[in-house]
Amino acid sequence: MSDQSICLIYFSGTEVTKTYAEVIKATLTDIECVVRLFDVTSYASRQKPLPVDDFNAFIFGFPVFSDFAPSVINTWLPTLKGKGKPCAQFFTYGARTSGYAHFHTLQLLETAGFQVLLSAEFLGRHTFNVAGWQILPDRPDQADFAIAKEYASLALERFSAQTPPVFNIQKPFGYNQTLAAREKQPKRSERGWTNPVRVTKACSMCRDCEAECPTQAFNADSGLSEPAECIDCMHCLYICPDEVIEIDKRMKDTYEGFKASWNLTETMMEAKQSKIIEESWQAAS
Repeated sequence: MSDQSICLIYFSGTEVTKTYAEVIKATLTDIECVVRLFDVTSYASRQKPLPVDDFNAFIFGFPVFSDFAPSVINTWLPTLKGKGKPCAQFFTYGARTSGYAHFHTLQLLETAGFQVLLSAEFLGRHTFNVAGWQILPDRPDQADFAIAKEYASLALERFSAQTPPVFNIQKPFGYNQTLAAREKQPKRSERGWTNPVRVTKACSMCRDCEAECPTQAFNADSGLSEPAECIDCMHCLYICPDEVIEIDKRMKDTYEGFKASWNLTETMMEAKQSKIIEESWQAAS
């Protein structure tokens, strides 16, 4: 029986990251670890203090949005106090690249006082599949889950080690320039194709879209998302019980252009595999 009490924290707009978090939890629970899931997708969930003292170790799981973890996560992580506790991180992405997420998030976690011991990246359907894209529609699959289970076991091994191996990640090429460009990028002021809207009056007004929005961008009364705050996570579309929230239907027509701009094909994307990051060079872009 393991004496580990593990906090598994995740952000999940369209349930891909949540699915992996549940697989990891089940694997650790089978080894008789005590595991508690913390869903930090909603804005309200990140306003509550993280009970760091209640756990021996932590696992953080986030999707990759344009090469980084979600902006709200990058803002939230530095507010935590890790107190030297060991942790592991993992990322989910829709077949283009995990970008700078491994390196950048490691920096944030270590600045917050956590000791990062392991990382991983897992494949899953793309966020914009809700708009008609067809990127990895059947992922994650059993092969992906097998890697997630292996990751969970290795994370526990490192959490339990008297002297765990030193873990570091190579700084990706262009990281500083990309970070500087992001910091200078102005917020959107006009509504774009990826900003969700309610498209019919046939709405039960459950207000889940507003309550669960990661950035408080969606207004249930107006049925509109605020462009300056929306992060295109598609969470409101995914959780709407009435299925009355959409993004611009023209987004479907951008799929072929997306593949062409990144020199991607369905065959190339399907060939990609989930993997555990144990060595510093494995996550470099």
